[in-house]
Amino acid sequence: MTLIKHKLFFLSWIGCLTFLAGAMNISAILLFSTTITHHTGNISKAAISLGSGDMNSFWALLGYMGLFSIGSVISGFLFYERTQGMKIMYTLLPIMFGIVLYSTLKFTTNENVLLQTIAFGMGLQNGTFIKIRGILVRTTHMTGYLTDAAFSLGAVLRGNVHELWRFLWYFFSIMVFFTGGIIATLLVTHIGIKTLSVLATAYVLVGIYVAIGYPKVKTN
Repeated sequence: MTLIKHKLFFLSWIGCLTFLAGAMNISAILLFSTTITHHTGNISKAAISLGSGDMNSFWALLGYMGLFSIGSVISGFLFYERTQGMKIMYTLLPIMFGIVLYSTLKFTTNENVLLQTIAFGMGLQNGTFIKIRGILVRTTHMTGYLTDAAFSLGAVLRGNVHELWRFLWYFFSIMVFFTGGIIATLLVTHIGIKTLSVLATAYVLVGIYVAIGYPKVKTN
């Protein structure tokens, strides 16, 4: 029973992060016409901007990618070879991001500042070390998961039944991200930029959920 409870916790926790990333990305697209949880498109747009001489757009996009990277660097520093205090990190990071985003919204409506804040938070989230049965979990973009899901399905069709759970995991993640996008679309339609305040609050709640539900580590 305890094992099932732990599995349900991890599934719901990672699902919440993936859902929020999907919602955050769609919110950025609808509110600011920019993808912000992943940067394949932004790298392409930066190349176009530089090639066409639109330096303002180029530097803005470079800033988003840079802050996303800085967030990931911080996560790497915090989680590299860490075996203790994981619960504290998993608790504090979403809470801190939620508070920072909410505070930013209170002090400014500047599009660039808001996107920079979101980019940093998404890099921090995506770099957070979470591993499930050998899979390094990435919650803020689904391009790699789409490829991995297709690969695992191909392996299943070739008779490797052990790949089925991987396919189901990737498919679950993609659908949760997609659902987050749907909910964000509905929120932006009805409450506009206040959607970001709702998502900021949700991040704080996720941190609290981890504080309450994260499995205790047994020590001898």
